[in-house]
Amino acid sequence: MNYKTVTKIITILLIIATILGAVNMVFADIDIPSGAAEGYTGSGLDTTTSRVIGIVQFICYAAAVILLIVLGVKWLVAAPDQKADIKKSAVIYVIGAVMVFAAGVILQVIRKVANQTVQAGK
Repeated sequence: MNYKTVTKIITILLIIATILGAVNMVFADIDIPSGAAEGYTGSGLDTTTSRVIGIVQFICYAAAVILLIVLGVKWLVAAPDQKADIKKSAVIYVIGAVMVFAAGVILQVIRKVANQTVQAGK
């Protein structure tokens, strides 16, 4: 086998491993409220917002991984003169992916602050 074939096979195996890793990830966040010892079970709103945020994060992360795979495959099969255009779109992708992951972190912070505010008001 030549170098290009080996490189393509390794890249495809890495893509498959990334997909399998993303599918098997569990986005769990366990918060033990301060009143847990007194029998506090949490609010329904906190549970609902946690689920919604988790679903939105999963969809966004899956989209980011899929777009990365598509961009990688385009780069692998592109002619040398087209690779420059793909690299330009890769910069835009990286900025977008960072924004998606940052938005997920910001949503978690907002949820935790809102949950603490609700608990402090009780």
